[in-house]
Amino acid sequence: MRKMRLFVSVALCALALTASGCAGNKERGSKQLPFTYQNPLPFSYPYFDGERERVLTELRDPCIMRDGDTYYLVFTHFPFTHHTSRDESKPDMNSSPGIRLYSSKDLKEWKFENWIVKSSELPEDCPYKHRFWAPELRKMNGKYYIIFYADNWLKDEYNVRGEMGYVGFVGVADKPTGPYENITWLPGSGCDTHLFADDDGQFYSVMPFGDTFVQKANLADIENGNIFLEGERIKVVNRDNADIGMKFSPDYMEAPWMIRRGDKYVLFSGSPYKREQRPEGDDSGLAEGYWVGVAMADNIWGPYVKQPQIFLGGHISVFTGPDGKEWFSYRNESGGDAHGKLCIDPIPFEEDGSLKPFEPSRGEITIE
Repeated sequence: MRKMRLFVSVALCALALTASGCAGNKERGSKQLPFTYQNPLPFSYPYFDGERERVLTELRDPCIMRDGDTYYLVFTHFPFTHHTSRDESKPDMNSSPGIRLYSSKDLKEWKFENWIVKSSELPEDCPYKHRFWAPELRKMNGKYYIIFYADNWLKDEYNVRGEMGYVGFVGVADKPTGPYENITWLPGSGCDTHLFADDDGQFYSVMPFGDTFVQKANLADIENGNIFLEGERIKVVNRDNADIGMKFSPDYMEAPWMIRRGDKYVLFSGSPYKREQRPEGDDSGLAEGYWVGVAMADNIWGPYVKQPQIFLGGHISVFTGPDGKEWFSYRNESGGDAHGKLCIDPIPFEEDGSLKPFEPSRGEITIE
């Protein structure tokens, strides 16, 4: 057993709680220490393939949100297919069947709460009937928001843009279990668009289009199905690592997640680095694989200081952990029997607020 012992004075603990949690969310969790967990987490879910019900442990894009003493989980559900793989002979046309919501008091025992959206229960012409990629659950400005990416595989004309393709939808609820209502297309949003509410209540859309961009979002009239992006879309982080003097860059950036930590804006992203793209003579130390990077700024519009690789793990979310500080949830990308499964880890911020590369944990870990 590996133990990380945290001896923190009352004053420093209070400071950490003030700075922690998901940005734009004033809910702070009480401590649950000592706390022991094991990566990968013991999580599974059912899937009916048309012939039998299977129990699956692989998922994608897990997002954990803490609300009070309860953790909530949404994720990309198997099968992880695109509209080019649609098959009328299979359930839900070989698409993800929807978004399941799970809850836990201890991050160990998980309870199925309900479907946030379920393909088989939606009308034929619903524009978000298939795919359901990268759902994100957040509490912002006193409401609970779900954002996800979907389309309709039955007919092109059922889609909001007249053709199949990734489109971002946002729904809102008064409690984490829903029901999530007024599910509305957010025009201009791309796949993996992330929603962030700053301390003043202003919503922002953080969007990956190869590089990472930020734009103001107006969700005030969501109850009438009217949400939109406003103002200029600003590029805040470059995919190309040449801006920090490195030759090895990913194809693209995706999966952004922003928090406000004290006076800093902390922007995480996911990027695939491919071995065959490494230039000859590169000595940057960057490695292949699906890496999470981070960039930090004093202003939401930047300039951001980038650290391209901090750990090997897929599509993170940030939630308030059992110690009241910031934790990652993520899909394990390191291979072996944990690959593709749900994992969590505390985010090891340095005393000055910076982050350095670290190894994701494996096996049993105790936080005291």
